[in-house]
Amino acid sequence: QVLIQSLFCPTQNFLPPFFFLSISILRNRLTGLMPDILLDPIYIGLFGSTGAGKSTLLNAIIDKNFFLPVSGYKACTSCVVQVNTSHSKTYEAKIYLLTDEEWKDELKSLMPFMDPDEEENDSERNEAFLKISAIYGEKAENKSYEELCEMKPIIRIPDSRCIILKDKNEKDFSEKMSPYIWIQSIRSDTNAGTGEGDNRTRFWPLIKNVEVTIPRLQMVPESVVFVDIPGTGDFSSKRDAMWKENINKCSIIWVVNSIERIHGDKIHEKMLNEGMKAFQCGICRDISLVVTKSDQMNLKEYKRKKKKKKKSVNKHDAILERNEIVKQEKSKILKRNLAKKLPSDSEILHKDDLVYTVSAQEYWEGEMLSKEETEIPKLREYIQRFYIAQKRNKLMDYVEEASVIFSLIQSLRSNQNPQYQHAKEIHLKALIMKKIDELEADIEKCFLPIEQPLSEGVEQAKKLYKKSMDKILHDFRRWWDRLWCSGTELGQTNVLSSTLHSISPLSSLFPPIFSSSYPNRIQMGTRSTLKANFNIFRDAMLQQLQEDIMKDPVADIKDKLKFLQQETDFIIRETEKVVFQKKAEIYQSLTVSIQNNLLPYYEEAAKQRGAKLCKRIQTILSEGIKKESEEGMFERAQESMKKHFHDLK
Repeated sequence: QVLIQSLFCPTQNFLPPFFFLSISILRNRLTGLMPDILLDPIYIGLFGSTGAGKSTLLNAIIDKNFFLPVSGYKACTSCVVQVNTSHSKTYEAKIYLLTDEEWKDELKSLMPFMDPDEEENDSERNEAFLKISAIYGEKAENKSYEELCEMKPIIRIPDSRCIILKDKNEKDFSEKMSPYIWIQSIRSDTNAGTGEGDNRTRFWPLIKNVEVTIPRLQMVPESVVFVDIPGTGDFSSKRDAMWKENINKCSIIWVVNSIERIHGDKIHEKMLNEGMKAFQCGICRDISLVVTKSDQMNLKEYKRKKKKKKKSVNKHDAILERNEIVKQEKSKILKRNLAKKLPSDSEILHKDDLVYTVSAQEYWEGEMLSKEETEIPKLREYIQRFYIAQKRNKLMDYVEEASVIFSLIQSLRSNQNPQYQHAKEIHLKALIMKKIDELEADIEKCFLPIEQPLSEGVEQAKKLYKKSMDKILHDFRRWWDRLWCSGTELGQTNVLSSTLHSISPLSSLFPPIFSSSYPNRIQMGTRSTLKANFNIFRDAMLQQLQEDIMKDPVADIKDKLKFLQQETDFIIRETEKVVFQKKAEIYQSLTVSIQNNLLPYYEEAAKQRGAKLCKRIQTILSEGIKKESEEGMFERAQESMKKHFHDLK
């Protein structure tokens, strides 16, 4: 209303007070339109199981072989690594370390693996041993948690908790950086002396994440940031949690798995599901399955399965044929799963390429496949297209918005027909308030269907949770170590992720307030979603303002109406951002509520030591979950979600 009054205030022989308010508003709007949008980062997340070849793939994408350390068969990257470009000719890495409190939490989670009364597998005990020895030296594994906390690390930890490396030579820089990223257990020189190189490798248990900046690349646009996530699916829950924490900031998600695992391994399917959730929350704009090591093939086995005659196909043709089959099969499955959760007009459902079969090794060696057949150039083209589309849309919006504002500034000194302008002001206020009242009534209706599906979900959860938890606790030995690998908080999340399977009815029965993924257009003319009602409100306002523009003969009035059109669209976009943020909080409210209810039992379980440890932990968790469910744990989760819905409304 203030904006309308400032635009349509009756003018006299002097500038009206609201003129200066208008100029202030427009100046602030122009300042907010500074074209730094072209530098807004586009995050591309590489998620996959251990040994899937994520770092090898990224090296090929940036055309720098062995730039990031690779192993090819087991966990190699110990932390999250971000790679972006800049105009500088210097390579730089900022290595961020855990704080003292974060390291103590990590240390506490390692201690159960060092308990001589428990039979741990070698990989678990070995990693805990390596982490403790790296920080405190040999024989430190025999110390208690309290003794270790009192000990001084054998490496010098900077007060800033950040190590900065710089070099203008690519190879020298890579050699400096690699020791900080490698997992020590796969290095052949783990037990080397106490030289500088060995000291650098000792930092890896403390490293939280690494930000790498490299000179600008011709094949990768500036402001594209690659996020290389440590492999998931192995015994380390810390690495398993990293991709979950990073997935929500990525505009593009690449789920990476190797060709030999693509059919039997289910980890990539789990990650694709997580990617779909991120897509629904509004940050992610694209998901792809990237199948690595696509040059690997046992030709005899392939011929036998395909019943091919010996001379009917060579290895090159067989690889391309097999890769095409994999792409078609996986694309079909991926589209089918996406279609269940996304509106039918979502662009991703109509993409030609959802699956890429790539070979970094052949990209460098070219013995079997050409560079184009490795599909590394195809992935780069895909990045370029996405980047251009995103930036072009933002830049066009920027230019159009700035143009309207400048035209409006020119019109603000107009002295034409103050009575007419005043009448226009009254007309527009009445119109906007009427549309806002209609929007409010429609939004109220959106929230009415919440109660029934959530109540049904609670009843189903009460029936299903025991069966799920019995299965989990029965197989306790296989997963209990994951509970402790990253401390009580993460252990809580791991058990919770399984527990939440039993309360899936609560989330699967969401009323269609958000639609499936907050679609870009109204689906089937429904008014049941917030997006649909925002669209109806915006379209009605824009149409009415456009009719007024067409009818009005006064040029400066036209400029003001165009500005109001623009502001209507801007306000709706800003409101939608709030909805996206709140939507994620609503989805997480079930998890947070259950976490808070079960926290005392996880804390009690974390204190357990000595003989029959697993059995006692099983009993604590089983009895705790049963007690909380009987005392209204699911009902409290329901109420928490309803409160979030109410706050959003």
